[in-house]
Amino acid sequence: MSNLLVVGLIFLYTFQSAFCNLYAKKYPGKAELASPVYSVFYGLFVALGTFAFAGFSFVPTGTTAILGVICGVCLVAYNLLLIKAANLGPFSVTMIFNLSGGILLPLFWSLIHDGEKLSLWQIAAIFVMLVSFFFLNRQDNKSEQKISARFLLVVSLLGCANGVYGILINTAARVSGGTQNADMIITTYGTAAALALLLLAILAGKETFPAFRQTTKSFLCVLAASVSACAAINLLMYALKLINVAVLYAMDNGGVLVVSVLWSALILREKISKYKLIGLLLALGAIVALSVL
Repeated sequence: MSNLLVVGLIFLYTFQSAFCNLYAKKYPGKAELASPVYSVFYGLFVALGTFAFAGFSFVPTGTTAILGVICGVCLVAYNLLLIKAANLGPFSVTMIFNLSGGILLPLFWSLIHDGEKLSLWQIAAIFVMLVSFFFLNRQDNKSEQKISARFLLVVSLLGCANGVYGILINTAARVSGGTQNADMIITTYGTAAALALLLLAILAGKETFPAFRQTTKSFLCVLAASVSACAAINLLMYALKLINVAVLYAMDNGGVLVVSVLWSALILREKISKYKLIGLLLALGAIVALSVL
């Protein structure tokens, strides 16, 4: 049952990423406004979808409200840092920091603060997963982009934002015993939507409301991404009750990257380099090990 939940999460988050990428290409307005506009739609759709799924009930406790607002800030910071990193340095290095932060920070927090335990085999499998990220994101040709101190600072903060987001989601689920999952999601994504709207107003000024105009294709893309995200975050909150947080995040992050690489090869006909092949084998081995250990 737990393994099926992880498979579901991997495919849902992969769909979210794929449709988000398509939205960026189909957005009819200025390219620099695509991200905040997407974040507003995305946050609203996930919050409203979860609200409906919860039977139109929203009664967060004070703890949930605080954690949700902070988590929403992390979500917006993550999106901004991801875009900033893309403009400053290699995508491969960005993804290594991003995914590693999403695994390592929740891992250390769960071991040190929450008192959870991992076997030596599980720790070894997570280490192999981290190594696989290096190979999966390595290019045959060296990037022409230089790695600056500013870039390293941005990607370090990006990894921290991803990791803190995971910690807060897990903390909310633990504190409430799962009874406040929907309230946490609604608060987080509602906050993210409000902050994204504020950012859009700063960037676009009088063009704020015209920036929301969509074509049929762009709207379907953001809708599909939001539906995938809504299902994924609700499934994730449920899975946290059943699976060790470090194991879950390692399998989820690694699995999404593996499926993305395979999607690029099978659907987009992109060539799998020798480095990606090594990374795929390492990541798949780590996922299988984590699922049975």
